[in-house]
Amino acid sequence: MSRWLVATMASVLFIALVIAVTGFEALLADVEAIRQPDATPYLGPAMVVGAGVAVFLATAMGAREGSPVVTGLVAAATTYLVMLGVGAVGYALVRSDAAELLVFPAGYALSPFVVGGVVVALVTVVGGISAVRWQGSRPQGQQSSPIRPQD
Repeated sequence: MSRWLVATMASVLFIALVIAVTGFEALLADVEAIRQPDATPYLGPAMVVGAGVAVFLATAMGAREGSPVVTGLVAAATTYLVMLGVGAVGYALVRSDAAELLVFPAGYALSPFVVGGVVVALVTVVGGISAVRWQGSRPQGQQSSPIRPQD
């Protein structure tokens, strides 16, 4: 399998898992992904898509070389920064207030939405890179001969 295909699948899986985790957090713990009522409905999805790009790049670049765990940790840290950065810029634009560039990340630094995204990014990148490496270690030309009934 191509590393780009695996990176695409990993980023799509990441986005789907973040949606699922956020839904369960909202259902079980009664917490909202974005607590500000004046934020647009696009702020949370923009944060997740930005983090999905980080997961895509980390999986694609880490599939070639390096440790899957170290690449996963780098992807998790990048996801954390991207989610907070996209959220801060988006909310500052909505409010037309530059102070939100500092206030928004401070309020969401330990929110279940951001922390859940970071954990999902770590698991997804480590799993994606491990899948590429496992597929690459198997011999590709060998296939078992089909079983044919005896005449």
